[in-house]
Amino acid sequence: MSDSLRRVLTALVAAPVVLGLAYLGGWPFAVLIAGIGMVAQSEIFDIARSSGVEPYAPIGYLLGALIVAGVMIPELWAVAIAVIVGFISLAPFLVERGGFLANVMVTLASALYPTGLLAALVTIREGRGPLIDDLGAFFVVMLIFFLVWATDIFALYTGKAIGRTKLAPSISPNKTWEGSVGGVLAAGLVAIGFKLTGAVDLAWVHLAAMVVICGVVSQAGDLAESQIKRSAGVKDASSILPGHGGLFDRFDSMVVAAPLAYLYLVYVAKVFII
Repeated sequence: MSDSLRRVLTALVAAPVVLGLAYLGGWPFAVLIAGIGMVAQSEIFDIARSSGVEPYAPIGYLLGALIVAGVMIPELWAVAIAVIVGFISLAPFLVERGGFLANVMVTLASALYPTGLLAALVTIREGRGPLIDDLGAFFVVMLIFFLVWATDIFALYTGKAIGRTKLAPSISPNKTWEGSVGGVLAAGLVAIGFKLTGAVDLAWVHLAAMVVICGVVSQAGDLAESQIKRSAGVKDASSILPGHGGLFDRFDSMVVAAPLAYLYLVYVAKVFII
């Protein structure tokens, strides 16, 4: 079976699950995002171990879960702070001295990147505003997913078809400027589709900003993950998703897009009230 066919089959199974739980919202969606983040954390830990780093994984997982759950129960963020303080206090007895700095930093950083940043999706799904009800929040989350997915898919296949100019050859040799532009154009078409069908009630200027965030800036997340893997000599974060690699591979762009989209929607577009 070709990689392209595996990609399609995996997407046909995974996408409805993600969107179905996003529609339900609440704890089902929060658990999904926490699960995605924690699996991605495990992939980061494996990459780190290949470089000689030994993160204290249970603390990383616990913190990641607490950050996401804190969207639903804000008091849990106080628990997360207590866990961080406790871990730092006990780390000298838990972590070997030789790699102390790297081991502790990877453990703590993994809770934020990717899991904590992905929690922005849950925050958006739970958000409300003058023009945003429960269904409206779902469609905004769906918009973000579709913009990022369209960018990823069309950047890949446009690059394969007509890509000539390398985007960042020292980081990701297969990425091209042509592919990048193709991904952004696809995101623009998706945004127009959402607007014309009435799925989202965002002004055109705000919709254009979402295309920039999810179609342009999000590609930096892909490059950041590529740099992490390249520094450790790893091709894919894992093989959990046939044809796609790992969950970190698939959500690296979302790690950038989701929190930036949240900040824009709250503080610039002001469609959500916090």
